[in-house]
Amino acid sequence: MPQRTEDSTLAFGFTKTLHTNPTAALDPASNKLPKPLNVLIIGASRGIGAGIAYAYAQAGAGSIILTSRASSAQELATVAQQVKDLNPSSSIQSLEVDITSAKSVAQLAENVKKEVGRLDVVIVNSGYSGPVVLKVEEGNPQDLQDVVNVNVQGTYLVAHYFIPLLKESNGAKTFIAINSFASHIVRGHIANTAYCVSKFAQARIVEFLSEQYAADGILAIALHPGAVNTEMSDKNTPESFRSCKCIRLLNLMESTDFLDLTHDVNLGGAFCLWLSNEKPMWLNGRLLGATWDVDKLMKKKPQIEGDDLLKFGYRVGDASAAGQSV
Repeated sequence: MPQRTEDSTLAFGFTKTLHTNPTAALDPASNKLPKPLNVLIIGASRGIGAGIAYAYAQAGAGSIILTSRASSAQELATVAQQVKDLNPSSSIQSLEVDITSAKSVAQLAENVKKEVGRLDVVIVNSGYSGPVVLKVEEGNPQDLQDVVNVNVQGTYLVAHYFIPLLKESNGAKTFIAINSFASHIVRGHIANTAYCVSKFAQARIVEFLSEQYAADGILAIALHPGAVNTEMSDKNTPESFRSCKCIRLLNLMESTDFLDLTHDVNLGGAFCLWLSNEKPMWLNGRLLGATWDVDKLMKKKPQIEGDDLLKFGYRVGDASAAGQSV
């Protein structure tokens, strides 16, 4: 079977220059929001979600609503205090939600509307990987159901109940789903069927949102936050991956740091903030990488728009292969 460059390889190295930490250009302390925004972060009790909250606090968000499961209420309170310390003038609220429950998400939307009226930015950071299972005949089928409930159903429910609030915004109108380049993977040490398929589906939900709500001014983005050693990653990443340097990528990268779990936990938050500030509608519906250099990314705008890049597709060869005239 002919071998082609794997999609995950292409995704990791889409810009020639890559970063493992927020650059000066993305530093939240020097990238202030042009006006105070109302920001909702789903899954903010630790790790990447907490980093996103810190970024918006430093940038001057007017209102930051942090959410987590009830079981993470104590950790969420700690994050809320740290956010308040970063920006004492910002309104900080901590709310509970179970994103697998339509009733819970609907109640959260009602509470948010009552408190802030409208939202400018919604970020879905909650995610679940389950154990790494490399063959569908193995593992517990319930694990797949649990992963899909959080990553797919959860993203759908947040969009269903919060898109109406975003439509009322006169600001950023940004919906971001923290995704993963695992959505490209079908083989290898971390080709966990449940997680990879769920992240593929989540990215496609983002594509649907861009098609359905671009006319309303809503920017929908799926974002790979980098290879961060979060609590979930640390628990579920097999040792075979940690020790693997994945030589296939060396033709694109001088360092294999982009494959190890060594990226700054604040990288994703800095990139989310850049998206809110820039609101690049030409990136609507696309899966981006927080490791990418934004200046290099901006220079690729004509190519991205012209070839409709950074979305999932189906290869049939040239136009004649699809029965079209050439």
